Amino acid sequence: MRKFLNKVLLIGACTLFANNLFAQETICYKNGVTSPSEIETTPLNGVVCQNQLSVNDMKKDGWNILDIQIATVDGKLNYSYYFYKTDSLRATPEISPVNQKAEFSTRPIGTKITNIESNKSTIDIGNLIIGQTGIVVHIYDNDKRSIVANAKVISSNQNSSVVEFFSFDDLKQDALPMTNRGVALNDVLVLNYMYNSSLLITPNFDTFQAVRNEFKENNFIHSDIFAAKLKYKNRPYPSKEDIQEFAIEQNLGTIFFVLDGKIFVVDSKTFTILDSYKFVFDQKEQQIPFYTRVEDIESPFYQIAFIFGDEKLAYNDYYKKVLGLKK
Repeated sequence: MRKFLNKVLLIGACTLFANNLFAQETICYKNGVTSPSEIETTPLNGVVCQNQLSVNDMKKDGWNILDIQIATVDGKLNYSYYFYKTDSLRATPEISPVNQKAEFSTRPIGTKITNIESNKSTIDIGNLIIGQTGIVVHIYDNDKRSIVANAKVISSNQNSSVVEFFSFDDLKQDALPMTNRGVALNDVLVLNYMYNSSLLITPNFDTFQAVRNEFKENNFIHSDIFAAKLKYKNRPYPSKEDIQEFAIEQNLGTIFFVLDGKIFVVDSKTFTILDSYKFVFDQKEQQIPFYTRVEDIESPFYQIAFIFGDEKLAYNDYYKKVLGLKK
């Protein structure tokens, strides 16, 4: 019965995140505009605008413009605006950064794809983090869009960066058809996609609550859901692959690990450490495998330490191995 309930819990979580996939982005459009000066104040069509909100209204409500497409039809102008709402996302928490190699923010960054060579593109955005990821969106028929690829940063300097494209199968569903469309010029690259939706791995309840209170604008999926899946699969030790697979299935952009006096923020697709912060917490109480209310996820033998290969490791050392911090 418990396994059945856990499975239902997991399915419910998948549905929730799938339904909220585009909670912070939308497209509004207007066809047949006679003068460009009208568009800023003219009510737009679309799911959010509903022929009531103009470009200026959307800006006042905290929406940013990631892309504008303009087409001329019969002497009149058709406008499509790709909006992304980021005003609720805090750039950095109010705790001390550690080893910060580049400025890190969960805020989405949008730009057009203006060149493609060997499945790569150079963009005019500098100081990005190697391993930072995003998605590529194709917009068509005014208010329709499709994610056509993932993208990851493979090099960056002060003025520009190079991103490489790879398959987007985050929401893979065998019952639904997948697009064969590839990345094309004028598609929109959105970096930091879903970075404010995260999995949180902590050693105890107090730490779990403290991190959630510190990163109030992040949407943390409860670790119970991850624990339920591990229990259902009879995997008491979450490997890197287990963690990454779960995060991608749930459409989570980042994973937060709390260990050894720090918070590590990790990209779910590349498992790159994006940033780390000093974070003081009580290390005396450590729950194996992490804080969760799911009962009997581990047998009594596993209460003391993880098994990593032939090693028995405590919470901090185990997750250092997972993150590649401990050789």
